[in-house]
Amino acid sequence: MTTRYLADAVVTVDQADSIYRPGALDVEAGRVSWVGDPASAPPAPPDVVHLGGVVMPGLVNTHGHTPMTLLRSAGDGLPLDRWLREVVWPREAHASDEDVYWGMRLGCDELLSGGVTTTCEQYAHGRGLLEAVHEAGIRCVLTPAVFDIPGAGPEGTWQYMVSEAYALHRDHNDPGGLVTVGIGPHSVYALPAEALLSVAELAATTGGLIQIHVAETVQEGRLVKEAHGCSAPAVLERLGVLEHAVLAAHSVWLSDADLDIYATHDVAVAHCPQSNGKLGSGVARVADMRSRGIRVGLGTDGPASNDNLDLWEELRLAPLLARAVSADPAALGTKEALRLATRGGAEALGLDAGCLEPGRPADFIRLDGDDPVFVPMLDDADLLAHLVWAASSRLVTDVWVAGRQLVRGGTTMPAESAEARRQVASRARRLRDASLA
Repeated sequence: MTTRYLADAVVTVDQADSIYRPGALDVEAGRVSWVGDPASAPPAPPDVVHLGGVVMPGLVNTHGHTPMTLLRSAGDGLPLDRWLREVVWPREAHASDEDVYWGMRLGCDELLSGGVTTTCEQYAHGRGLLEAVHEAGIRCVLTPAVFDIPGAGPEGTWQYMVSEAYALHRDHNDPGGLVTVGIGPHSVYALPAEALLSVAELAATTGGLIQIHVAETVQEGRLVKEAHGCSAPAVLERLGVLEHAVLAAHSVWLSDADLDIYATHDVAVAHCPQSNGKLGSGVARVADMRSRGIRVGLGTDGPASNDNLDLWEELRLAPLLARAVSADPAALGTKEALRLATRGGAEALGLDAGCLEPGRPADFIRLDGDDPVFVPMLDDADLLAHLVWAASSRLVTDVWVAGRQLVRGGTTMPAESAEARRQVASRARRLRDASLA
């Protein structure tokens, strides 16, 4: 059955950045079957929904550790290396599948209610994470974490995690559905060359996405140079990791030569401006990346280093920082910024989401068009500018993933937030206390 949704405006983020005011969106079998001006629409199907407001593609979060709702705001004020070793990893050493399930369940509610319809997750205990994802109905690219967690026992070794990533891909990878599974080596500095070679071998076998932290801090660059004699991108190139689909998170401290390596191997970047700012890591060279044709999407990172999962804040901060550090108001345009949060993010993940055009997944959101931030709206350029510079997650009222409505009137369905909040609060206390024992 086809359902037609009528809106005051439909922002497609297609190749031509088409906007229809008013607009109509037809959805059939979880995909967009038609979009355009209602006056030129095909004959109306029996099911017509008058939404009003502004309809646009759902946002795409290209880098998240969402179960870290369990560690939200922990270690505030510490630099990345101390934050990981003194706060994060000691707590994660005591985490279970059930802990991660509840952390992800609460995070899914936060993501969906803010208009995020796709998230790329890098975390351990992938089975618990995927159980939450399936229940919530969000689209997910899971790259199971690979690194040694101090004090976590046999299941906290990189060798075990590589084998678990293979099992998760075998059991849960579903390119035609909502979940795809790759592998998530933590970083060049946290893993030996042997581990990175194993990751490359697994990617060659499965074809899954490799997601890895790269060049996040200045100190990381020094450590990698001392250990390998070159930069992290050069190490990954030398080991053959970049022969596969790679998403490089952060990528703040890159030289021109590093950017050329990315461009040569079609490495995509997950740009996380808010987390990079909170941890004092720096500002990525997004404009330079884009000028080289490097695919870039936006990421929230985890709620322990952000400390929320609001991609609208990244959408605004990314062009602000790009313009500020270059002293150029044209460094990252409004249309391009919106693309980073939608279609660009999906392209960085190798997905066909993030855009409303026939054949694409029906992942879309509705915003309250009566809010004062949409006034005045004299032309289409105003609407785009309002979305990037004035709108926010508070305007998201309804969310659909693959044509299924998951948020209605600002409330996620099914509503699990109260129990998830209770569980996460209790489990967070236990993880903290166990790390201090």
